[in-house]
Amino acid sequence: MSERRMVGLLARLVPYYAALAGVALLVVQWTPRWGEFFSAKGPGGAAIAMLSALALVCPVAWMYMRTKPKARYDSSLVQTVIVLPVVITGVVLIVRDSVALAFSLAGIVAAVRFRNTLRDTKDAVYIFLAIAVGIAAGVQSFSIAFVVSLMFVLLILVLWRFDVGMAPAAEHVRGRLIAETSIPTAAHPAIAGVLEQHARSWKLVASESAARGITALTFLVILRPRATPEELVAAVRRDAAGQIASARFESDL
Repeated sequence: MSERRMVGLLARLVPYYAALAGVALLVVQWTPRWGEFFSAKGPGGAAIAMLSALALVCPVAWMYMRTKPKARYDSSLVQTVIVLPVVITGVVLIVRDSVALAFSLAGIVAAVRFRNTLRDTKDAVYIFLAIAVGIAAGVQSFSIAFVVSLMFVLLILVLWRFDVGMAPAAEHVRGRLIAETSIPTAAHPAIAGVLEQHARSWKLVASESAARGITALTFLVILRPRATPEELVAAVRRDAAGQIASARFESDL
């Protein structure tokens, strides 16, 4: 199932970046015809740079939302990753031709202290990526910003898919998730969404009557290295609330 989810993510990312490339070609062709207003130093050029930074960082934030485990998910980081490159682009546009303004900005930043502790140290990479995209867009190096964004998203996707850096496969917990429900057609998609987040692979192996009007759905599951049976059962009960009567996990010893 992980392969299917990875293909689904790629099916959305590839057309998005292809569309961005197409729009960029049109902008390059038409910008000279729009006059000084859309030049590199004009208001229109600034708007194009800031919108480019926003467009290139949106898939990065989306990848974080789709691949980050819920236990370590930070919603404020998503908003920061989206807004930060736009702000940095504007700042670079202001100070790029003035050494005095650059030193003034450095003094202002030094006077203001930002204190924030990230839940996961790997989240700092997303902040650095947002800064890189913002700087590249601010100096009108849109092709570099495009490549940086694309390569980062593909790298994160590969690392997530193959659990690079996680515990050895031998430590993965294997077992069966059994969920009892009176509406199996509605419960199955909800449970599948939870399994996509917590399981390395899974498969529905049985759907049989447990009692009158109750169906027991049995999933063969291999958990992700850092996932636990307790977290999986709790997530199923939370996200499929109202659609299942009970859920339990039986480990294979």
